[in-house]
Parts: sequence; structure tokens; C-alpha cells
Amino acid sequence: MAPKRAVTPPPRGHGSSGGDGKKVAAVAAAPSAIAEVTSGLFAFVTPESIERLRSHKFTSAGSTPLDDLMDPFWTWTASMIPRWVSPNLISVVGGVHCATASVCAVIAARLAVRWFYFVGPTLMFIYVTADAVDGKHARRTEQSTPLGAVVDHGIDAFCAFTTGLAVTSTVDWKLSSVRMMFAFCMFHLSWFSAQWGELELGSLDQRGITEGEFATMFVWALPGLVGEDPFRWMLPLPHGSVEFGSLMEIGVSVGCGLVALSFLVRVLLAAKGRRLQACMPFLHFCLHSLVGVCLARTVFGQAYPLFNFVVVGMDAAMLMTKVRLAATLHCPWPKVHFETLPFLAVAALQIVCGGELVGLLAFSAVLAWQALALVMLWTNTITRICAALDIPFLAAVPQKKKQ
Repeated sequence: MAPKRAVTPPPRGHGSSGGDGKKVAAVAAAPSAIAEVTSGLFAFVTPESIERLRSHKFTSAGSTPLDDLMDPFWTWTASMIPRWVSPNLISVVGGVHCATASVCAVIAARLAVRWFYFVGPTLMFIYVTADAVDGKHARRTEQSTPLGAVVDHGIDAFCAFTTGLAVTSTVDWKLSSVRMMFAFCMFHLSWFSAQWGELELGSLDQRGITEGEFATMFVWALPGLVGEDPFRWMLPLPHGSVEFGSLMEIGVSVGCGLVALSFLVRVLLAAKGRRLQACMPFLHFCLHSLVGVCLARTVFGQAYPLFNFVVVGMDAAMLMTKVRLAATLHCPWPKVHFETLPFLAVAALQIVCGGELVGLLAFSAVLAWQALALVMLWTNTITRICAALDIPFLAAVPQKKKQ
């Protein structure tokens, strides 16, 4: 029997004409001038969702043996961090290290300098550690806030984009295969589906994330370990041979596709009577993946493969960020995401018309819009949450006075 969707209960008296009802109305008036400027276009979360965030409780589906093995190190690391360091600052610093690690991995694949292959994995390990200790530090120093879950998992959404880009670039720095774009989209779909699963089923299945992060570090470092490009190795099969890189493409596509399919089946079983509504996020991401794969086949996708992967990945990052926010705040999922429309429109024009009609300049404008939209979404969300719940973002949470 499929688990029922867990709905975070609203605060007592929510929606009434009493004191808590006034709080909801106050949320709309609470944001600062920054949030007011962006509220018209980039206000994804609702006042009611922010109010419900007060009582949000994160529920994990469990841990793995590798999580248990690393936990003593993570606990010790958390104990070394002074109280004046904000848990959200740890999350942000970790996210910066992850993005930097991905950039280094992409550069390493093009430079082919042996020692540089280890820079990305080193920075990635710092991110993995920060991602594991921010919550432990918050609980140990009594700095846990509802914003912590938003920031922590929201950063993970962007890191899913950057690490996926870096892995595909390591396996094939030319990014010339349409299969690689399909694997890229399937990896993001599996991550998206896990967050969608929390939204609909009530818990986030994080099992295997640590293993995936360590596998990412290993893939980035592998050329440096063996001193050559191992992804061009030919592996013998009963009826021929296959390139190691091609085998990885197929493995990632099939594995991640099965993960996404498993969440789809579970949600369909649990969402009786509202299946179409429940599946809207999944359908949106499937559309994104279809456009991404088709775009990789065009003249633009073949002429500027890395740039194409970045643009497609940024579109994925927006959808992954929004489903992560929806899972945490239980805000409604829009039927149309205006932030993704420029990408879909320009990509559709390129796919349909082909040739040089849509060039690098048009997709550069799309990328600029994607970056602006993502920054504005986060600015609006964090500013409104901090103002409504009276909590700091990067500063330490004031210590409660002992009575």
C-alpha cells in the first residue's frame, strides 16, 4: 500500500479571523523593499506557505552504510565549528565549493593536466562535508530555523546541475553525443523525482546520495589516477566491444530513468483522484528533457555543445529549485513557469527552423535571463521568509536567554 502524502499542518487558528489569521496577512506586508520589487514576477512561495514553514518537519527515509561510516567524522567536524558561524553560512560556503569544483572538473577535462584532475574532487569533498555538518551544527548550537531546510536543499538543487555538467564533461569533454545529453537530463530527472516524491509522499529518500557524491569524485579523479583518458578504453563484450564512456552513458540513463519511473509509479498509486494534478511537476520536467535532447541534435547544439549543456542545465536548475521549494513549503505548483518560457521558445525555434536562424547571441540572452531569474527567485524567497519569521540568513541565530 502506497504511503499517504504527509501534509505539514498549519499553525493553530490558521486562516481564521483571529491573531494567527492576522499573521498570514502580515506576511504579505512584511517583506523588505527588495522583496517588494521582485514580488510581482518572482514570488513563487505564498504567504500561507511561509506561515506553514514555522511547523515544517523534515522527514528522511533513512541512511546507508556509507552514511553511517562517515557520520563520526561529520559529527566531529560539526563539534569543531564555533557557535558564531551560521549553519546557513556553512551551506552557502559548501555550495560555492561545489560550483567551483564543477568548474575545475570541466577545465581539467580540457587541459588534461594530471594533477588538476584532483582539484575538483577535493573541493567536492568539502561540499559533501558542509552539506552533512550544517544541520548537525544547527542542532548542536540551537540554531535550527525553518529557513535552514530551504537553504540547504535549495543549494543542492543548483549543485545537481553543476555536478551533472562536470561528470558529462569528464566522460566526454567534447559533449558531442546526443546520448550524453539524454544521460544528463535523466540524471536531473532522477534528482527532481526524489524531491517530487517528498512533495507527494511526505519523505525525502536520500539513500544513495552520499554514494553518488563519492562516485562523482571518483569519476572526476579517474583520469588523474590512471594517467590517461579511461573513458576511451574499449571493454570486451561477448559479441564485440564497447567504449567505457558509452557504457557509462547507457548506465546512467537506465539507472536514473528507473529511479524516476519508480517515483512516478509510487505517486500514481498514492494520488488517487488527483493523478494529473500530482504529476504536473513530473510532466514539466519531461518536457524540459525532451527539448534538451532535441536541442542537442541541432546545429547550435553541435556547434556549441558546452554552452548548450549550460543553458539546458540552467533550465533544469530552475525547475529543480522550485520543486525543492514546493516540497519544503508545500506551495502550489504552477501550470506555467514563466521563468522557463524564454528557453522553451528559443529552443523550439532552433529545433523547428534549424540552421543558423537562432544563434549564440539569442541563447546568451536566454542564459542571462536564467541567471537573473534564479537570483531573483532566491532573493524574493529568502527575504520574505526572514522578514516574516524574524530570523537571520547568514548571521548566527541569537542564543536564547536561560531563565
